[in-house]
Amino acid sequence: MIAPGSGRVTRSVSAGRAADATVMEWVRDRAAGTTGGLLGDLSVAAVVVDATIRANELDELFRREEDLRCVVLRGPDGPVLVARSWFEMTMTGRLGYGRLLHARTPILEMILEPSLVMGHDSTVAAAASAVIARRSPGTAADAVVVEWEDGSLGVAFVSTVFERLARQYAHQSWHDPLTMLPNRRYLIEQIQSLELQRADAGTSWQAVLFYVDLDRFKDVNDQLGHGAGDQVLTQFASRLLSVSRVGDVVVRLGGDEFAILATSPLTVAQAGALASRLVLEAAAPFVVELADAAGAVTERTVTIGASVGVAHSDLSLPSVLVTSLEVLLKQADIAMYRAKEQGRGRSTLYDPQIRTGQETSEATTARRRMERSLRAAIDQGSLTVHYQPVVDLPSGRVIGVEALARWHDPVLGNVPPDQFIPVAEQTGLINDLGEWVLRTACRQGAVSTVGVDDELTVAVNVSPVQLAQPGFVAVVLSALEDSGLAARRLCLEITETAAVADLEATAEQLRELRGHGVQIALDDFGTGHSSLTMLRALPLTTVKIDRSFVENVARSAQDAVLVRMVIETAHVLGLRVCAEGIEDADQAAQLVALGCDTAQGWYFGMPEPPSERLTRALRWTVGPDMFDASAPAPVPLGAADELILVTTPEHVITYASSTAQGLVGWTPQQLVGTPVLDHLHPESVARLASLDPTTVHDGRATHRVRHRDGGERWFDTRSKALRDEDGTVREVISVGRDVSAVRRTQGELADSEQKFRHVFDDAPTGMVLSGSDGRMLRVNPAFTAMVGRVPADLVGRLEAEIIDPGDHAEEAARLGALRDGTVSSFRLVRRYLGHDGVVVPAEVRASVIRDDAGGVVYVMGQVSPR
Repeated sequence: MIAPGSGRVTRSVSAGRAADATVMEWVRDRAAGTTGGLLGDLSVAAVVVDATIRANELDELFRREEDLRCVVLRGPDGPVLVARSWFEMTMTGRLGYGRLLHARTPILEMILEPSLVMGHDSTVAAAASAVIARRSPGTAADAVVVEWEDGSLGVAFVSTVFERLARQYAHQSWHDPLTMLPNRRYLIEQIQSLELQRADAGTSWQAVLFYVDLDRFKDVNDQLGHGAGDQVLTQFASRLLSVSRVGDVVVRLGGDEFAILATSPLTVAQAGALASRLVLEAAAPFVVELADAAGAVTERTVTIGASVGVAHSDLSLPSVLVTSLEVLLKQADIAMYRAKEQGRGRSTLYDPQIRTGQETSEATTARRRMERSLRAAIDQGSLTVHYQPVVDLPSGRVIGVEALARWHDPVLGNVPPDQFIPVAEQTGLINDLGEWVLRTACRQGAVSTVGVDDELTVAVNVSPVQLAQPGFVAVVLSALEDSGLAARRLCLEITETAAVADLEATAEQLRELRGHGVQIALDDFGTGHSSLTMLRALPLTTVKIDRSFVENVARSAQDAVLVRMVIETAHVLGLRVCAEGIEDADQAAQLVALGCDTAQGWYFGMPEPPSERLTRALRWTVGPDMFDASAPAPVPLGAADELILVTTPEHVITYASSTAQGLVGWTPQQLVGTPVLDHLHPESVARLASLDPTTVHDGRATHRVRHRDGGERWFDTRSKALRDEDGTVREVISVGRDVSAVRRTQGELADSEQKFRHVFDDAPTGMVLSGSDGRMLRVNPAFTAMVGRVPADLVGRLEAEIIDPGDHAEEAARLGALRDGTVSSFRLVRRYLGHDGVVVPAEVRASVIRDDAGGVVYVMGQVSPR
């Protein structure tokens, strides 16, 4: 503060708040829209002077600090702002005598109007409104006094407030208020700006435009309300920002349409990969909050999708003539519509042959031909149902079948299911097709066949379209009643996509079916949007692991670990696990080792129509186990107390099990990417370096491992190299068990034995260690000297052989008492026979050493001459 006549100034600074007077730029935050507009963001530290300051003192201060625009006085009624412009005008006066008249006048006596004072958390818009409201003659102000919670003061200049407000309004005109993304106008301006820049520079340009349209978004608004739809749009905008690159322009075009403009180079392959990622992001479930009439908020999971059109200006595509970025936008729009026409939930790269709103005549003709033929096949019942065996592991016993629709058309030939099932779903034929397969499978499954287990389960796939039908449960119950198949023998297989479409409604229908005894399996687990929430929410009995995970389960440590995680998770939830697509014995053996319950695939049997060959396959219900559950797995995975590491041939860790932290002190994340040799004792590193490089990856060894706490651990490690077909090592999996305690015990035993030997051998009296049968196992030098014999003449002989025959009876009685536990030790006088036949009398103190079961293991005798 400035004291009267002192000229000293102190500045009131709110630490870390508003030390910078520059206006903060309005930039888009990639995670949360735009920056806020609070008055405190614009304020600078106020120069606070003493309330008693006089005009001549303030005049001196302003003259000394030319850049000082205002000061603040702490008046009795609150802060008072004194602007330089007002002060200069007042001190000059109309006739120029102001300084003479007011020189000694206190400033507070010259202030007639209260200053505009606002809190730091006031909005910029509110500050601007307050300034405008005070702009009457004589009340204009250059700044607003800003108060902070700790009592410190700042000032926000009016020019800065209105500049910020203008920027805010400009930002709003260029951005979508819901998602805070730039809007279509911004994108068009960006396109035009880029074109002008490239034209001025005389350079060619490259860009990729992704046009994204959400599929089935209207259903969200119609069923859950526009509030839920807004939540989906906001979440999807965040997902787009998370996958876009720095420099990409992400915009909301309007409604449920978005776009990404990538101006940095992208190859066609890279653009395709990004487009596929956008489709996956849209397909992932959205969680929205819904409030009922009472205000209670619940969460709902909704699933939509997206169709993505991609237009590319890559010069390597001469067939795609792109004359401007605006043309690129139109081409991306056309490609997006083609993606929708092809079934939605996919991406399409623009091609000149694409015509908006219509398919090529060839594609149209083929699809319509297939649709007509499929409709006729369903009406005429000309499709067939094939059955693939499902076997128990490890026995290999057939316990069920899966019903699979097959279609052979006289004109089209054998039509794969992945072609006619999508057509059926798009045209609504899937309801008739699915019901026909269900009823056929139930009817044929209920037929008793000699030699085939009457309790085999029959699994039937259910389409998401079928599940969405209100009468689906009634159709299933009707099929069971008409066929006579027991409900416990029917298993309905639903996909993850079907489940997440409306998780709550799906769960309700499936719970009703489970109440009747029908089994429920989640098919193709791992290919969609698997989650623990789904496993817990649905009344499942079985989880089926998709063949894409099983394919490399016997050759890839990562895949084996993932499959084990699925199996263990399912078992914790009380579910059985079935693996699909088993094609060889190694896959089956690996799944047995991982604890998989059941399996199916060509290795166990191909899908067959009802026939004698199918009957023979289904009769395999008894016999020895097909697999040895105790046999080593192709990819060994450890137990819960073992450390699993997967490394490259160069010893770099690519995977570490969750047991790592408990065993070596490092988390899996900390281990991955580090050389395994960095965690070994130099002794183990040296031993590995001395091995043949062609065999170093396989075998068993004990390694000294450095623990994070600075200590060492011993690990008994089994390593196996996983090789490509040409023999090249792809990765190495090692399973280690901490044997530090064993090593310590071995060391302690060795130390104890050494001490025993020292005490026994160096004792001044004779010492004899005998077995329970009386044979001498060890004698010390004092004893051999006493009886005049050498150790080689004594060890291995019965002690009775060197004792006078007259003492044998008493010796036998005393030893018998030791063995049966009557006594634990005894003392007697014994006559030993020396080497030359001389009798050597001695006093013997004997005791026994017993094992854990109480049996006599050794007899220890201490012999002293008499």
